[in-house]
Amino acid sequence: MDPILTPRLLCMLAALALAASPALAVTARDLSSRIRADGFTSDFTPDETVFGVNVSLGALEEALDDSKWGVSNDINQIRITWDAQNLYLAGEGVIWNNNMILLLDSVPGRGLESMTALNSWRRNFSFDTTGAAMGLGFQPDVFGATWDGNSAPKLITHLSGTQVDDQAVGGYFRAAASFLQGNTGRAMELVLPWRAVFAGIAGFGTRDTVMTVAGVTDTFRLFPPGAKLKLVGVVTAGDDGTGGPDSAPDNLRGHTDNSGDLVFIDNYAIIDLDQQDDTGAGFGGPDGVADWGVEPSSRITFRFQPPIAALRFALDRASGITFDRPAFRPDVGERIRFHTRLDQRLNPADPIDQIRNFNFTANIFDLNGRFVRNLFVSQTRSALTPDDAAADSWDGRDDQGRIVPAGIYVLRTVIEPNLSRATRAFVVVR
Repeated sequence: MDPILTPRLLCMLAALALAASPALAVTARDLSSRIRADGFTSDFTPDETVFGVNVSLGALEEALDDSKWGVSNDINQIRITWDAQNLYLAGEGVIWNNNMILLLDSVPGRGLESMTALNSWRRNFSFDTTGAAMGLGFQPDVFGATWDGNSAPKLITHLSGTQVDDQAVGGYFRAAASFLQGNTGRAMELVLPWRAVFAGIAGFGTRDTVMTVAGVTDTFRLFPPGAKLKLVGVVTAGDDGTGGPDSAPDNLRGHTDNSGDLVFIDNYAIIDLDQQDDTGAGFGGPDGVADWGVEPSSRITFRFQPPIAALRFALDRASGITFDRPAFRPDVGERIRFHTRLDQRLNPADPIDQIRNFNFTANIFDLNGRFVRNLFVSQTRSALTPDDAAADSWDGRDDQGRIVPAGIYVLRTVIEPNLSRATRAFVVVR
């Protein structure tokens, strides 16, 4: 049966329609009279939602019950629209005694690699920065954050390294939140001038230019022509150094119910802001001003279209690590090699399985637990082909390059982010 006609999908479409006002609208030169920052999203319209229905799967792109902590700590929807001056952004859902964060990657080639060591809003999240030098991957430059019961969200801008600037609501931006212990229909709303979106406090931002368009003279905040935003929403625990149970869009490695586990964000929404020449400054191409007269939902794509069945890998209990021999002689140039087997079997023909990966660490210790050598630390591996013949061996030398004495040694392997561990002993013979 065509999935468009299934009762389940029709119910999903109806739910989406009920969740937003019935009117449609498009981006405009000025939306300040329509969009209010009050912590409720009735002023947004259905074409200003990030997540809809994945028709091919017959499922919502963002499930309403996929949080590892249940429906009381779950992102339900992100809404977005814009005008020539501001980005209007809202995260909907429920956070009971926890936090919601909306992360924006706006300046290619810079931004956070993780949140684990920040001077403010430190959280146990890291990001897939593959290809960052070319503007690929996800490295947030700016994020809005709030907590349950707080009405005035913060705006945090990455400065450099682990340093961020933590701004309160005021002249720089407007915001409101209405989350209150399990109440539904609540949101965090942010009204961000383009200077703030593009990390103005960090020295990036926009260039103010006075132009006359359609007979009206105005100051436009020009950002790099053709700019795109990358966007992720997360629910986090309230304490510093903690992770969280839900992200939107779905990440590939998923979440756990343990706030101490590292969360790896490898999926994001992509918002194409500037394709057309609204002001005339672009000479027929992108002009550095957010396009008006477009439906925001038509400008949204994803790195990987949700929903996604997340997989957190562990080592196979029976044969996670195996050696090619029980003992070896490094003094005559021998090496011991090991092989890795994961607990889940993947489909090589599945496009998502083709890009699933994990981070892997391997160390050598002696029988007394003393450290001998790091073979590799947090190396990214393909889950389809977890072995690396060049790295998965030891030549019997310590971290100073000396051949170790004869005896029993231990290989310790760790799969991140869920810290699946395995140890195996072997013998060095001299």
